[in-house]
Amino acid sequence: MTINRHSGRGRAACLLVALVSLTGALAGFVAASTPAPSAAASRVAGAPAPVYRSHPMVPVAGAHIAGHGFGAVSSNWSGYVEQGGPFTSVSAQWVVPAVIASSSPQSSGTWIGIDGVSNTTLIQTGTAQETVSGQTNYYAWWETLPAAATELWPVVPGDTMQASVAVTTPNHWTITIQDVTSHQSFTNDVIYSTPGTSAEWIEEAPSDGQSILTLANYGTVRFSGLASNNAAPPAASLQAVDMIDSSQAVISHPGAYDSGANAFSVAYTGPVASTTTTTTTTPTTTTTVPGGPPPAACSQPADQAVAGHPVAIAAMRTSAGCEGYWVVTAEGQVVAFGAAHAYGDLSAVAHAPIVAIIGSATGLGYWLATADGLVRGYGDAVAVGDMGGHHLNGSIIAMAATPDGKGYWLVGSDGGIFSFGDAAFFGSTGNLHLNKPVVGIAPAPGGTGYWLVASDGGVFTFGTATFLGSMGATRLNKPVVGMTADPGGRGYRMVASDGGIFSFGAPFFGSLGSTPPAAGVQTMAPSPDGNGYYMLGGDGAVYAFGDAAYLGRA
Repeated sequence: MTINRHSGRGRAACLLVALVSLTGALAGFVAASTPAPSAAASRVAGAPAPVYRSHPMVPVAGAHIAGHGFGAVSSNWSGYVEQGGPFTSVSAQWVVPAVIASSSPQSSGTWIGIDGVSNTTLIQTGTAQETVSGQTNYYAWWETLPAAATELWPVVPGDTMQASVAVTTPNHWTITIQDVTSHQSFTNDVIYSTPGTSAEWIEEAPSDGQSILTLANYGTVRFSGLASNNAAPPAASLQAVDMIDSSQAVISHPGAYDSGANAFSVAYTGPVASTTTTTTTTPTTTTTVPGGPPPAACSQPADQAVAGHPVAIAAMRTSAGCEGYWVVTAEGQVVAFGAAHAYGDLSAVAHAPIVAIIGSATGLGYWLATADGLVRGYGDAVAVGDMGGHHLNGSIIAMAATPDGKGYWLVGSDGGIFSFGDAAFFGSTGNLHLNKPVVGIAPAPGGTGYWLVASDGGVFTFGTATFLGSMGATRLNKPVVGMTADPGGRGYRMVASDGGIFSFGAPFFGSLGSTPPAAGVQTMAPSPDGNGYYMLGGDGAVYAFGDAAYLGRA
């Protein structure tokens, strides 16, 4: 078996390289006297040490929010608090949100903690989501006020986090935070005195030590698996907290606590920056095949609400020529647009983050795949096996189906391939040392091979998949995040997180490279005939090119 790893530029049918310069250093969310090496490495060279930090809840006395019956209003916290106690532990799970990039400093913190409501002590751990100069930065951290917080390691939007704070003996606490997606974890025993009069699950507008910062547009965060004192909190004891700005407008709002699911979502409701790249029409300046709205007889564009972080998109087309697509969140919610129908999802059950949605050949169903290898089929998409419950060297990052829909491949970040049904195994990179992790798979015509792509744009070919070029030897402005094969058998395309498209053999219909989306592109999907494609932004924005019809955003 010959494994071909290609790093040469090759011959691209059309190529647009996004030109994005790093303009200034990213501000930090929390301060540490000596930043951890992994955190420092995530920053732009020469960036200053982070200076932002959490702050006890700042209540707004006398604020009245029309239409809200909330008993607590704050200028820096939003979420749920439980008072009484004494509280000896708190824990929860959430998915790291993507923030909308901004030129001015903005930030949000997602965390669990004890105290800080009726006192100035607070022990906590969480993730930071920050933006400045049009760039974004994400990382895990822990903190015990009034001491400065400690930054841990970089995280990625869509990562599932689990965290807990618990007392072991009086004034002795154990802080634990784990990135379930990247398998990184941190545990620290600290000596800290705090009364334990409240437990919290919070989205925060942090402080720079002098004033509260502008809250970043974080979209939606869902807290699940809530626990205080090692048990789910009674719904009656939870108090919702709205965050308001200086004009008393609500800018972050928690939804109702679902005691059955032991979860709630908190959503950004503040102003949307004028620089957002979310569009309601198909981009036309860079398309070479006319795109636009669907025919009048087909479903027209309509936005759909989601509770979570959009991560993948799949397209379909009916025999009458009406188009549709599905968007799935990391939490497992599927929303349908246009002619597509939702046949079910994983939003009501516990699972690892969703990483892929693949439509069936008929467009009457789809598969969902999770980071731990679970596969579920809906509609006429039949699941024929998965890696659920098996040890994986690398998390599952993508999926591809055979042309007849009777089989599929799962691929791990190490390039390991898992074949099911009539999907044949043609080789993998699972036993190789890779420069960068694998981020995508695309099937060769007829399902007799496949391409893999790494985040540096290097391409690996197996079976009858022909090498047509790569970006492996070229410095990229942003990493490659996905790959698709042209349904017409003309080649393949890869997409970078800034929306740059690299086409090899397959026609090029435009990109976002000159105007990178604020939330970053998560992945792409071809239109059914290959004469167009979609990109999905981390904020749920959908970008359509060529003959791909724009039908709404999540």
